[in-house]
Amino acid sequence: MFQAIPVEEDNIFAFKITGKLTHEDYAKFLSEVEKLIRENGRISLFVELEDFRGWEPKAVWEDLKFGEKHDDDFKRIAIVGDKAWMKWMVAIGNAFTDTEIRYFDRDHARQAWDWLREADETDEKNKDKAALPAEEVQPYQHILVAVDFTTYSLRALNRAVELARQYNARLSLIHAVQHVTYPGLDYDPVMVDPAEFLEVDQQIFDAAVERLEKIAKNLDLPHVTQEVLWGTPKATVLSFAEAQNVDLIVAGSHGRHGLARLIGSTANGIAHDARCDVMIVKSPH
Repeated sequence: MFQAIPVEEDNIFAFKITGKLTHEDYAKFLSEVEKLIRENGRISLFVELEDFRGWEPKAVWEDLKFGEKHDDDFKRIAIVGDKAWMKWMVAIGNAFTDTEIRYFDRDHARQAWDWLREADETDEKNKDKAALPAEEVQPYQHILVAVDFTTYSLRALNRAVELARQYNARLSLIHAVQHVTYPGLDYDPVMVDPAEFLEVDQQIFDAAVERLEKIAKNLDLPHVTQEVLWGTPKATVLSFAEAQNVDLIVAGSHGRHGLARLIGSTANGIAHDARCDVMIVKSPH
């Protein structure tokens, strides 16, 4: 399936693709891309493959026909993933199109955004912003808080609300939903049919949407949005922050130390790889 990632950039659009891409899914994706081309002219795409399990043969055929028809309608296409066969797939695709397509490992997603932005006229604006003297600290305008419905993230949300009020900033709430683990994935991903898990996945997703909407409605703030996206928490937060030009990420932490801290803290991973400021709100216990 595919899901649009909101982007605050001119002529750059982002999508996340997860699971096995059916012919119906891909037809919807191509229709959405064609609509964007009609409305905006030449565009660039950021496509993030997470937990991607290949595509149906008919979808591959549709892709080839689409590429022939719209070869001149794309500035650049960045594919972000974490599998060697994905890189090979992009290399093969480059042989059939003049569009600039480049593969980036997930850890280099920031470089993918930079590469896409190079093709846009906003480059000079970004350089001017980066060249501001250190003493000219700019107020936060867009704050993103990662919400996983634990007490840790709710403490982070309270801090983010406080900062949003202080700076009159826009506040975005984000929650990541990971797919149910599929069995038997040690062979060709194109042949896997995870259809029996989709209903459970969707129930979890819908419940998260309802819960996050309820939290957002209870906040006494004028500029609040919420997004539930498929994917792992770290990658989802970082992608959204890049797409939306977020200038502060607020995340909760369990406050562990030593080996437990090194093994897997999402908050620490976000702090390490984010381009913008990150505030980690620790538990008092």
